Amino acid sequence: MGLRTYTAEHITQTEKPHLDAGVPLMDRASHGLGETASRLLAERTGTSFGKHALLLVGKGNNGGDTLYAGAYLRSEGMKVTAVLLADGCHDEGLESFTRSGGHVLRVSDMSESDAVRSVVDESDRADLIIDGILGTGGRGGLRSPARDVVAAVGARHGTSEARNRDRKPLVIACDVPSGLDATTGQVHGPVLPADVTVTFIGAKTGLVATPRRSLVGRIVVLDLGIGEDLPAADAEVMQNSDFPSVWPMPREGDQKYSRGVLGTVVGSDDFPGAGLMCLRAAINAGVGMVRYTGGDFLAGTVAVACPEAVRTEAVGVDRVQAWAIGSGATGSVREHDIRAALDSGLPLVADAAAIDILARDAADDSRSGPHVVMTPHAGELEQALEWFSRLNSKGAEPLRQAAEDAGWPREEFPEEGYPSRETIESSPLVWARAAQTVLGGTILLKGPTTVVAGPGRTWVHSGNSFWLATAGSGDTLTGILGAGIAAYAARVENGQADPADHDAWARVTAAGLLVQRAMSRVAPGPVPPTVAAERIPQALGNLAGR
Repeated sequence: MGLRTYTAEHITQTEKPHLDAGVPLMDRASHGLGETASRLLAERTGTSFGKHALLLVGKGNNGGDTLYAGAYLRSEGMKVTAVLLADGCHDEGLESFTRSGGHVLRVSDMSESDAVRSVVDESDRADLIIDGILGTGGRGGLRSPARDVVAAVGARHGTSEARNRDRKPLVIACDVPSGLDATTGQVHGPVLPADVTVTFIGAKTGLVATPRRSLVGRIVVLDLGIGEDLPAADAEVMQNSDFPSVWPMPREGDQKYSRGVLGTVVGSDDFPGAGLMCLRAAINAGVGMVRYTGGDFLAGTVAVACPEAVRTEAVGVDRVQAWAIGSGATGSVREHDIRAALDSGLPLVADAAAIDILARDAADDSRSGPHVVMTPHAGELEQALEWFSRLNSKGAEPLRQAAEDAGWPREEFPEEGYPSRETIESSPLVWARAAQTVLGGTILLKGPTTVVAGPGRTWVHSGNSFWLATAGSGDTLTGILGAGIAAYAARVENGQADPADHDAWARVTAAGLLVQRAMSRVAPGPVPPTVAAERIPQALGNLAGR
Protein backbone atom coordinates (compact mmCIF):
# COMPACT_ATOMS: atom_id res chain seq x y z
CA MET A 1 0.00 0.00 0.00
CA GLY A 2 1.49 3.33 -1.04
CA LEU A 3 5.19 4.08 -1.35
CA ARG A 4 7.39 2.43 1.27
CA THR A 5 10.60 4.16 2.26
CA TYR A 6 13.75 3.07 4.06
CA THR A 7 16.65 4.46 6.07
CA ALA A 8 20.23 4.57 4.83
CA GLU A 9 21.02 1.77 7.27
CA HIS A 10 18.21 -0.37 5.84
CA ILE A 11 19.72 0.00 2.36
CA THR A 12 23.25 -0.76 3.57
CA GLN A 13 22.18 -3.91 5.39
CA THR A 14 20.07 -5.07 2.44
CA GLU A 15 22.84 -4.71 -0.14
CA LYS A 16 25.68 -6.08 2.01
CA PRO A 17 25.11 -9.84 1.52
CA HIS A 18 24.65 -9.30 -2.22
CA LEU A 19 27.86 -7.30 -2.47
CA ASP A 20 29.69 -9.94 -0.44
CA ALA A 21 28.40 -12.55 -2.88
CA GLY A 22 29.74 -10.58 -5.84
CA VAL A 23 26.41 -9.40 -7.24
CA PRO A 24 27.21 -6.50 -9.62
CA LEU A 25 24.94 -3.94 -7.99
CA MET A 26 26.99 -0.96 -9.21
CA ASP A 27 26.71 -2.18 -12.80
CA ARG A 28 22.95 -2.47 -12.41
CA ALA A 29 22.65 0.93 -10.72
CA SER A 30 24.80 2.81 -13.24
CA HIS A 31 23.16 1.16 -16.24
CA GLY A 32 19.72 1.94 -14.83
CA LEU A 33 20.72 5.53 -14.11
CA GLY A 34 22.12 6.05 -17.58
CA GLU A 35 19.17 4.40 -19.28
CA THR A 36 16.66 6.39 -17.23
CA ALA A 37 18.47 9.66 -17.86
CA SER A 38 18.62 9.03 -21.61
CA ARG A 39 14.93 8.11 -21.74
CA LEU A 40 13.76 11.10 -19.69
CA LEU A 41 15.88 13.48 -21.76
CA ALA A 42 14.44 12.03 -24.96
CA GLU A 43 10.93 12.47 -23.59
CA ARG A 44 11.69 16.13 -22.96
CA THR A 45 13.63 17.03 -26.11
CA GLY A 46 12.67 14.37 -28.65
CA THR A 47 16.06 12.61 -28.58
CA SER A 48 19.11 12.21 -26.40
CA PHE A 49 21.46 11.77 -29.37
CA GLY A 50 23.86 14.68 -29.75
CA LYS A 51 22.79 16.27 -26.47
CA HIS A 52 25.23 17.44 -23.82
CA ALA A 53 25.37 15.96 -20.30
CA LEU A 54 27.21 17.42 -17.33
CA LEU A 55 28.15 15.10 -14.46
CA LEU A 56 28.92 16.48 -10.99
CA VAL A 57 31.07 13.72 -9.52
CA GLY A 58 32.06 13.02 -5.92
CA LYS A 59 34.73 10.61 -4.74
CA GLY A 60 32.57 7.72 -3.47
CA ASN A 61 30.42 5.02 -5.00
CA ASN A 62 27.79 7.59 -5.90
CA GLY A 63 30.38 9.26 -8.11
CA GLY A 64 31.27 5.83 -9.53
CA ASP A 65 27.63 5.19 -10.46
CA THR A 66 27.55 8.56 -12.17
CA LEU A 67 30.77 7.98 -14.14
CA TYR A 68 29.60 4.59 -15.37
CA ALA A 69 26.26 6.16 -16.29
CA GLY A 70 28.21 8.80 -18.21
CA ALA A 71 29.91 6.06 -20.21
CA TYR A 72 26.47 4.67 -21.04
CA LEU A 73 25.32 8.10 -22.21
CA ARG A 74 28.37 8.31 -24.46
CA SER A 75 27.28 5.02 -26.05
CA GLU A 76 23.92 6.69 -26.75
CA GLY A 77 25.67 9.39 -28.78
CA MET A 78 25.75 12.12 -26.14
CA LYS A 79 28.55 14.58 -25.39
CA VAL A 80 29.43 14.16 -21.72
CA THR A 81 31.61 16.22 -19.38
CA ALA A 82 32.45 14.90 -15.92
CA VAL A 83 33.44 17.47 -13.29
CA LEU A 84 35.55 15.81 -10.60
CA LEU A 85 34.80 17.80 -7.46
CA ALA A 86 37.11 15.95 -5.06
CA ASP A 87 40.80 15.04 -5.07
CA GLY A 88 39.97 11.39 -5.71
CA CYS A 89 37.20 9.52 -7.45
CA HIS A 90 36.05 5.99 -8.26
CA ASP A 91 39.04 4.79 -10.33
CA GLU A 92 37.29 2.05 -12.32
CA GLY A 93 34.37 4.35 -13.07
CA LEU A 94 36.72 7.06 -14.29
CA GLU A 95 38.61 4.60 -16.49
CA SER A 96 35.35 3.41 -18.08
CA PHE A 97 34.25 7.00 -18.64
CA THR A 98 37.51 8.14 -20.25
CA ARG A 99 37.59 5.02 -22.45
CA SER A 100 34.15 5.97 -23.73
CA GLY A 101 35.45 9.33 -24.92
CA GLY A 102 34.01 11.46 -22.14
CA HIS A 103 35.62 14.78 -21.26
CA VAL A 104 37.02 15.24 -17.73
CA LEU A 105 37.24 18.55 -15.88
CA ARG A 106 39.20 18.48 -12.60
CA VAL A 107 38.47 21.37 -10.25
CA SER A 108 41.68 20.57 -8.36
CA ASP A 109 43.57 21.87 -11.37
CA MET A 110 41.97 25.32 -11.10
CA SER A 111 41.49 28.07 -8.59
CA GLU A 112 38.16 27.96 -6.81
CA SER A 113 36.76 30.96 -8.65
CA ASP A 114 37.89 29.58 -12.03
CA ALA A 115 36.36 26.20 -11.16
CA VAL A 116 32.99 27.74 -10.33
CA ARG A 117 33.03 29.84 -13.51
CA SER A 118 34.00 26.86 -15.68
CA VAL A 119 31.31 24.58 -14.27
CA VAL A 120 28.61 27.25 -14.62
CA ASP A 121 29.67 27.77 -18.24
CA GLU A 122 29.44 24.01 -18.80
CA SER A 123 25.99 23.95 -17.20
CA ASP A 124 24.79 26.61 -19.65
CA ARG A 125 25.60 24.23 -22.50
CA ALA A 126 24.11 21.18 -20.78
CA ASP A 127 20.82 19.55 -21.65
CA LEU A 128 21.22 17.16 -18.71
CA ILE A 129 22.94 17.51 -15.33
CA ILE A 130 23.47 14.50 -13.06
CA ASP A 131 24.23 15.21 -9.40
CA GLY A 132 26.48 12.37 -8.24
CA ILE A 133 28.42 14.05 -5.45
CA LEU A 134 27.05 12.57 -2.23
CA GLY A 135 24.95 9.43 -1.89
CA THR A 136 22.93 7.63 0.74
CA GLY A 137 25.86 7.50 3.14
CA GLY A 138 26.57 11.23 2.94
CA ARG A 139 26.43 13.13 6.22
CA GLY A 140 26.15 16.88 6.54
CA GLY A 141 26.43 19.33 3.72
CA LEU A 142 28.80 19.72 0.81
CA ARG A 143 32.28 21.09 1.35
CA SER A 144 34.10 23.49 -0.92
CA PRO A 145 34.70 23.47 -3.80
CA ALA A 146 31.63 21.28 -4.36
CA ARG A 147 29.55 23.54 -2.12
CA ASP A 148 30.39 26.65 -4.14
CA VAL A 149 29.90 24.90 -7.46
CA VAL A 150 26.46 23.58 -6.48
CA ALA A 151 25.41 26.96 -5.09
CA ALA A 152 26.42 28.67 -8.35
CA VAL A 153 24.80 26.09 -10.64
CA GLY A 154 21.68 26.09 -8.48
CA ALA A 155 21.47 29.89 -8.65
CA ARG A 156 21.83 29.63 -12.42
CA HIS A 157 19.34 26.84 -13.09
CA GLY A 158 17.48 25.97 -9.90
CA THR A 159 15.42 29.13 -9.29
CA SER A 160 11.82 29.49 -10.36
CA GLU A 161 12.88 32.09 -12.95
CA ALA A 162 15.46 29.71 -14.40
CA ARG A 163 12.96 26.88 -14.51
CA ASN A 164 10.66 29.05 -16.61
CA ARG A 165 13.33 29.69 -19.22
CA ASP A 166 12.96 27.89 -22.52
CA ARG A 167 16.28 26.08 -22.16
CA LYS A 168 16.72 24.67 -18.71
CA PRO A 169 18.70 21.45 -18.28
CA LEU A 170 17.04 18.34 -16.92
CA VAL A 171 18.54 17.77 -13.46
CA ILE A 172 18.72 14.22 -12.12
CA ALA A 173 19.99 13.33 -8.65
CA CYS A 174 21.79 10.01 -8.34
CA ASP A 175 20.23 8.19 -5.37
CA VAL A 176 19.68 11.36 -3.30
CA PRO A 177 20.24 15.09 -3.92
CA SER A 178 23.65 15.97 -2.47
CA GLY A 179 23.29 17.77 0.85
CA LEU A 180 19.93 16.21 1.73
CA ASP A 181 20.01 13.61 4.52
CA ALA A 182 18.80 10.32 3.06
CA THR A 183 17.15 9.22 6.31
CA THR A 184 15.74 12.36 7.95
CA GLY A 185 15.34 14.67 4.97
CA GLN A 186 17.16 17.51 6.70
CA VAL A 187 18.80 19.92 4.25
CA HIS A 188 22.42 20.89 4.88
CA GLY A 189 23.62 23.88 2.89
CA PRO A 190 23.05 24.38 -0.84
CA VAL A 191 21.32 21.57 -2.73
CA LEU A 192 20.88 21.46 -6.50
CA PRO A 193 17.11 21.09 -7.06
CA ALA A 194 16.40 17.90 -9.00
CA ASP A 195 13.65 17.35 -11.51
CA VAL A 196 14.00 13.61 -10.90
CA THR A 197 15.76 11.57 -8.25
CA VAL A 198 16.77 8.09 -9.41
CA THR A 199 17.19 6.08 -6.22
CA PHE A 200 18.43 2.53 -5.80
CA ILE A 201 17.10 -0.59 -4.03
CA GLY A 202 14.33 1.32 -2.25
CA ALA A 203 13.10 4.88 -1.81
CA LYS A 204 14.95 6.68 0.98
CA THR A 205 12.81 8.16 3.73
CA GLY A 206 14.56 11.52 3.50
CA LEU A 207 13.36 11.95 -0.08
CA VAL A 208 9.75 12.19 1.07
CA ALA A 209 10.29 13.54 4.61
CA THR A 210 12.33 16.58 3.66
CA PRO A 211 10.61 19.90 4.35
CA ARG A 212 11.83 21.02 0.91
CA ARG A 213 10.20 18.40 -1.26
CA SER A 214 10.80 20.48 -4.40
CA LEU A 215 14.52 19.65 -4.16
CA VAL A 216 13.77 15.98 -4.89
CA GLY A 217 11.41 16.14 -7.84
CA ARG A 218 9.87 12.93 -9.11
CA ILE A 219 11.17 9.77 -7.48
CA VAL A 220 12.16 6.82 -9.68
CA VAL A 221 13.06 3.63 -7.79
CA LEU A 222 15.36 1.03 -9.35
CA ASP A 223 15.37 -1.96 -6.99
CA LEU A 224 18.42 -3.61 -8.69
CA GLY A 225 16.75 -7.00 -8.32
CA ILE A 226 17.02 -7.07 -4.51
CA GLY A 227 14.08 -4.92 -3.41
CA GLU A 228 12.26 -7.96 -2.06
CA ASP A 229 14.98 -8.32 0.59
CA LEU A 230 14.20 -4.97 2.20
CA PRO A 231 12.91 -4.99 5.80
CA ALA A 232 9.67 -3.43 7.01
CA ALA A 233 9.34 0.15 5.83
CA ASP A 234 10.67 3.01 7.91
CA ALA A 235 7.89 5.31 6.70
CA GLU A 236 5.12 5.23 4.11
CA VAL A 237 3.47 7.61 1.66
CA MET A 238 -0.25 6.96 1.30
CA GLN A 239 -1.52 7.24 -2.27
CA ASN A 240 -4.96 8.32 -3.47
CA SER A 241 -5.61 4.75 -4.58
CA ASP A 242 -5.24 3.60 -0.96
CA PHE A 243 -8.04 5.83 0.27
CA PRO A 244 -11.11 3.57 -0.22
CA SER A 245 -9.48 0.76 1.78
CA VAL A 246 -8.50 3.04 4.67
CA TRP A 247 -11.18 5.69 5.14
CA PRO A 248 -14.32 4.34 6.88
CA MET A 249 -16.78 4.69 4.00
CA PRO A 250 -20.59 4.41 4.41
CA ARG A 251 -21.99 0.89 4.12
CA GLU A 252 -25.37 -0.61 3.43
CA GLY A 253 -27.44 -0.49 6.59
CA ASP A 254 -25.57 2.40 8.18
CA GLN A 255 -27.39 5.01 10.25
CA LYS A 256 -26.09 8.06 12.08
CA TYR A 257 -24.70 6.14 15.05
CA SER A 258 -22.94 3.53 12.94
CA ARG A 259 -21.48 6.36 10.83
CA GLY A 260 -20.10 7.98 13.97
CA VAL A 261 -21.19 10.80 16.26
CA LEU A 262 -18.55 13.47 16.71
CA GLY A 263 -18.68 15.67 19.78
CA THR A 264 -16.86 18.98 19.63
CA VAL A 265 -15.29 21.42 22.03
CA VAL A 266 -14.31 23.98 19.43
CA GLY A 267 -14.82 27.70 19.16
CA SER A 268 -15.85 30.10 21.89
CA ASP A 269 -17.70 33.36 22.26
CA ASP A 270 -14.37 35.10 21.61
CA PHE A 271 -13.39 32.91 18.63
CA PRO A 272 -16.57 31.48 17.12
CA GLY A 273 -15.09 31.28 13.61
CA ALA A 274 -12.66 28.46 14.42
CA GLY A 275 -15.55 26.40 15.76
CA LEU A 276 -17.72 27.07 12.72
CA MET A 277 -14.95 26.05 10.31
CA CYS A 278 -14.36 22.82 12.18
CA LEU A 279 -18.07 21.98 12.39
CA ARG A 280 -18.73 22.68 8.71
CA ALA A 281 -15.76 20.54 7.64
CA ALA A 282 -16.88 17.62 9.83
CA ILE A 283 -20.43 17.80 8.50
CA ASN A 284 -19.25 17.98 4.89
CA ALA A 285 -16.87 15.05 5.47
CA GLY A 286 -19.87 12.80 6.03
CA VAL A 287 -19.88 12.03 9.76
CA GLY A 288 -23.17 10.63 11.08
CA MET A 289 -23.84 13.49 13.49
CA VAL A 290 -22.01 16.46 14.96
CA ARG A 291 -22.74 17.62 18.49
CA TYR A 292 -21.31 20.83 19.89
CA THR A 293 -20.91 22.43 23.29
CA GLY A 294 -20.66 26.15 23.99
CA GLY A 295 -22.34 29.33 25.11
CA ASP A 296 -25.44 31.00 23.76
CA PHE A 297 -23.57 33.33 21.41
CA LEU A 298 -21.71 30.42 19.80
CA ALA A 299 -24.96 28.46 19.62
CA GLY A 300 -26.63 31.32 17.78
CA THR A 301 -23.90 31.48 15.14
CA VAL A 302 -23.88 27.69 14.73
CA ALA A 303 -27.65 27.63 14.26
CA VAL A 304 -27.27 29.94 11.27
CA ALA A 305 -24.04 28.61 9.74
CA CYS A 306 -24.29 24.89 10.55
CA PRO A 307 -27.93 23.98 11.23
CA GLU A 308 -27.08 20.26 10.93
CA ALA A 309 -25.04 20.42 14.16
CA VAL A 310 -26.86 19.49 17.37
CA ARG A 311 -26.21 21.34 20.60
CA THR A 312 -25.42 19.34 23.73
CA GLU A 313 -25.63 20.83 27.20
CA ALA A 314 -22.21 19.64 28.33
CA VAL A 315 -19.52 17.06 27.68
CA GLY A 316 -20.80 13.64 28.74
CA VAL A 317 -24.52 14.45 28.59
CA ASP A 318 -25.25 12.96 25.15
CA ARG A 319 -23.81 10.02 23.27
CA VAL A 320 -20.73 10.62 21.13
CA GLN A 321 -18.11 8.20 19.80
CA ALA A 322 -15.21 10.64 19.37
CA TRP A 323 -14.27 14.23 20.08
CA ALA A 324 -12.68 17.12 18.18
CA ILE A 325 -11.31 19.59 20.70
CA GLY A 326 -9.24 22.73 21.05
CA SER A 327 -9.72 24.80 17.89
CA GLY A 328 -10.59 28.31 19.06
CA ALA A 329 -11.69 26.93 22.45
CA THR A 330 -10.32 29.62 24.78
CA GLY A 331 -11.14 30.57 28.34
CA SER A 332 -11.54 28.67 31.60
CA VAL A 333 -14.96 27.25 30.73
CA ARG A 334 -13.71 25.80 27.47
CA GLU A 335 -10.60 24.43 29.18
CA HIS A 336 -12.89 22.63 31.61
CA ASP A 337 -14.81 21.16 28.65
CA ILE A 338 -11.55 20.07 26.99
CA ARG A 339 -10.49 18.31 30.17
CA ALA A 340 -13.84 16.54 30.39
CA ALA A 341 -13.51 15.32 26.79
CA LEU A 342 -9.98 14.08 27.48
CA ASP A 343 -11.13 12.28 30.60
CA SER A 344 -13.90 10.52 28.66
CA GLY A 345 -11.28 8.12 27.24
CA LEU A 346 -12.89 8.31 23.80
CA PRO A 347 -10.90 8.72 20.58
CA LEU A 348 -10.31 12.36 19.76
CA VAL A 349 -8.56 14.92 17.60
CA ALA A 350 -6.76 17.55 19.69
CA ASP A 351 -5.72 20.92 18.32
CA ALA A 352 -4.37 24.19 19.74
CA ALA A 353 -4.93 24.56 23.51
CA ALA A 354 -5.79 20.88 23.92
CA ILE A 355 -2.25 19.91 22.88
CA ASP A 356 -0.73 21.92 25.73
CA ILE A 357 -2.97 20.12 28.22
CA LEU A 358 -1.89 16.75 26.83
CA ALA A 359 1.77 17.80 27.02
CA ARG A 360 1.37 18.68 30.70
CA ASP A 361 -0.30 15.31 31.27
CA ALA A 362 2.62 13.55 29.58
CA ALA A 363 5.07 15.44 31.79
CA ASP A 364 3.20 13.89 34.74
CA ASP A 365 3.79 10.43 33.24
CA SER A 366 0.31 10.19 31.75
CA ARG A 367 1.02 9.68 28.05
CA SER A 368 -1.87 9.54 25.63
CA GLY A 369 -3.01 6.38 23.89
CA PRO A 370 -2.82 6.04 20.10
CA HIS A 371 -6.52 6.94 19.75
CA VAL A 372 -5.60 10.54 20.72
CA VAL A 373 -4.58 12.40 17.56
CA MET A 374 -2.67 15.64 18.18
CA THR A 375 -2.38 18.08 15.28
CA PRO A 376 0.25 20.73 16.07
CA HIS A 377 2.07 22.95 13.64
CA ALA A 378 5.75 23.55 14.43
CA GLY A 379 5.10 26.48 16.73
CA GLU A 380 2.52 24.56 18.75
CA LEU A 381 4.82 21.56 18.99
CA GLU A 382 7.65 23.77 20.25
CA GLN A 383 5.35 25.01 23.00
CA ALA A 384 4.12 21.51 23.87
CA LEU A 385 7.64 20.11 24.09
CA GLU A 386 8.72 23.07 26.23
CA TRP A 387 5.88 22.25 28.64
CA PHE A 388 7.02 18.64 28.70
CA SER A 389 10.70 19.37 29.30
CA ARG A 390 10.10 22.01 31.96
CA LEU A 391 7.53 20.02 33.94
CA ASN A 392 8.89 16.49 33.59
CA SER A 393 10.68 15.19 36.67
CA LYS A 394 13.60 14.05 34.49
CA GLY A 395 13.85 17.35 32.69
CA ALA A 396 14.78 17.29 29.03
CA GLU A 397 16.50 13.88 29.08
CA PRO A 398 13.50 11.84 27.84
CA LEU A 399 13.06 14.22 24.91
CA ARG A 400 16.80 14.28 24.23
CA GLN A 401 16.85 10.47 24.06
CA ALA A 402 13.71 10.34 21.91
CA ALA A 403 15.22 12.81 19.46
CA GLU A 404 18.45 10.84 19.28
CA ASP A 405 16.52 7.63 18.63
CA ALA A 406 14.67 9.45 15.84
CA GLY A 407 17.93 10.53 14.15
CA TRP A 408 18.91 13.83 15.77
CA PRO A 409 22.58 13.95 16.86
CA ARG A 410 22.76 14.02 20.65
CA GLU A 411 25.47 16.65 20.64
CA GLU A 412 23.20 18.98 18.64
CA PHE A 413 20.22 18.77 21.01
CA PRO A 414 19.11 22.33 21.87
CA GLU A 415 20.58 23.78 25.06
CA GLU A 416 17.15 25.10 26.02
CA GLY A 417 15.93 21.53 26.46
CA TYR A 418 13.40 21.66 23.61
CA PRO A 419 13.53 22.47 19.88
CA SER A 420 12.67 25.83 18.40
CA ARG A 421 10.06 26.20 15.71
CA GLU A 422 12.83 26.56 13.12
CA THR A 423 14.54 23.39 14.31
CA ILE A 424 11.29 21.45 14.09
CA GLU A 425 10.62 22.81 10.61
CA SER A 426 14.09 21.73 9.49
CA SER A 427 13.45 18.06 10.34
CA PRO A 428 9.74 17.33 10.83
CA LEU A 429 10.18 13.56 10.73
CA VAL A 430 12.61 13.55 13.65
CA TRP A 431 10.54 15.82 15.87
CA ALA A 432 7.17 14.21 15.09
CA ARG A 433 8.62 10.86 16.12
CA ALA A 434 10.32 12.31 19.19
CA ALA A 435 7.06 13.98 20.21
CA GLN A 436 5.16 10.72 19.78
CA THR A 437 7.66 8.99 22.05
CA VAL A 438 7.35 11.47 24.91
CA LEU A 439 3.74 12.63 24.54
CA GLY A 440 2.21 9.39 23.29
CA GLY A 441 -0.85 9.47 21.06
CA THR A 442 -0.68 9.87 17.31
CA ILE A 443 1.18 13.01 16.22
CA LEU A 444 0.23 14.86 13.05
CA LEU A 445 2.87 17.55 12.59
CA LYS A 446 1.52 20.04 10.07
CA GLY A 447 3.74 21.77 7.54
CA PRO A 448 4.76 21.77 3.85
CA THR A 449 5.68 18.16 4.53
CA THR A 450 3.28 16.72 7.09
CA VAL A 451 4.26 13.74 9.22
CA VAL A 452 1.84 11.35 10.94
CA ALA A 453 3.69 9.40 13.62
CA GLY A 454 1.83 6.53 15.25
CA PRO A 455 3.16 4.15 17.89
CA GLY A 456 4.50 1.74 15.28
CA ARG A 457 4.19 3.26 11.82
CA THR A 458 4.78 6.62 10.20
CA TRP A 459 3.20 8.25 7.16
CA VAL A 460 4.60 11.24 5.28
CA HIS A 461 2.42 13.56 3.21
CA SER A 462 3.04 16.43 0.80
CA GLY A 463 1.54 17.93 -2.32
CA ASN A 464 -1.11 20.22 -0.81
CA SER A 465 -1.80 23.47 -2.62
CA PHE A 466 0.39 26.21 -1.20
CA TRP A 467 -2.78 28.31 -1.01
CA LEU A 468 -3.72 26.31 2.11
CA ALA A 469 -1.24 28.39 4.13
CA THR A 470 -4.04 30.51 5.61
CA ALA A 471 -5.67 31.01 8.99
CA GLY A 472 -8.39 28.44 9.53
CA SER A 473 -6.97 25.64 7.39
CA GLY A 474 -6.00 23.76 10.55
CA ASP A 475 -9.54 24.11 11.94
CA THR A 476 -10.92 22.67 8.72
CA LEU A 477 -8.47 19.77 8.95
CA THR A 478 -9.57 19.09 12.54
CA GLY A 479 -13.13 18.70 11.27
CA ILE A 480 -12.11 16.34 8.47
CA LEU A 481 -10.06 14.21 10.83
CA GLY A 482 -12.78 14.26 13.45
CA ALA A 483 -15.23 12.85 10.93
CA GLY A 484 -12.87 10.02 10.01
CA ILE A 485 -11.90 9.20 13.59
CA ALA A 486 -15.55 9.18 14.72
CA ALA A 487 -16.55 6.88 11.86
CA TYR A 488 -13.68 4.52 12.65
CA ALA A 489 -14.53 4.63 16.36
CA ALA A 490 -18.07 3.54 15.46
CA ARG A 491 -16.59 0.60 13.54
CA VAL A 492 -14.59 -0.39 16.61
CA GLU A 493 -17.64 -0.01 18.84
CA ASN A 494 -19.70 -2.19 16.50
CA GLY A 495 -17.06 -4.92 16.31
CA GLN A 496 -16.23 -4.12 12.67
CA ALA A 497 -12.63 -3.01 13.35
CA ASP A 498 -9.86 -4.38 15.52
CA PRO A 499 -9.41 -2.35 18.73
CA ALA A 500 -5.88 -3.78 19.07
CA ASP A 501 -4.79 -2.21 15.77
CA HIS A 502 -3.11 0.77 17.43
CA ASP A 503 -1.77 2.24 14.19
CA ALA A 504 -5.25 2.35 12.65
CA TRP A 505 -5.78 5.83 14.09
CA ALA A 506 -2.65 7.06 12.32
CA ARG A 507 -3.74 5.31 9.14
CA VAL A 508 -7.14 7.03 9.13
CA THR A 509 -5.41 10.31 9.95
CA ALA A 510 -3.10 9.92 6.95
CA ALA A 511 -6.15 9.25 4.77
CA GLY A 512 -7.70 12.47 6.06
CA LEU A 513 -4.71 14.33 4.67
CA LEU A 514 -5.56 12.94 1.23
CA VAL A 515 -8.98 14.61 1.56
CA GLN A 516 -7.33 17.90 2.45
CA ARG A 517 -4.96 17.67 -0.51
CA ALA A 518 -7.73 16.70 -2.92
CA MET A 519 -10.02 19.54 -1.90
CA SER A 520 -7.11 22.01 -2.07
CA ARG A 521 -6.57 21.05 -5.71
CA VAL A 522 -10.12 20.87 -7.03
CA ALA A 523 -9.44 24.20 -8.75
CA PRO A 524 -6.46 26.56 -8.94
CA GLY A 525 -6.22 29.64 -6.77
CA PRO A 526 -6.85 30.52 -3.12
CA VAL A 527 -8.53 28.02 -0.82
CA PRO A 528 -9.96 29.90 2.19
CA PRO A 529 -11.60 27.58 4.74
CA THR A 530 -15.16 28.34 3.59
CA VAL A 531 -14.23 27.35 0.04
CA ALA A 532 -12.28 24.35 1.31
CA ALA A 533 -15.27 23.03 3.23
CA GLU A 534 -17.51 23.36 0.17
CA ARG A 535 -15.08 21.20 -1.79
CA ILE A 536 -14.84 18.36 0.73
CA PRO A 537 -17.80 16.28 -0.62
CA GLN A 538 -16.41 16.40 -4.16
CA ALA A 539 -12.92 15.54 -2.95
CA LEU A 540 -14.24 12.59 -0.93
CA GLY A 541 -16.28 11.34 -3.86
CA ASN A 542 -13.31 11.55 -6.21
CA LEU A 543 -11.05 9.68 -3.79
CA ALA A 544 -13.67 7.05 -3.09
CA GLY A 545 -14.42 6.56 -6.76
CA ARG A 546 -18.13 7.12 -6.26
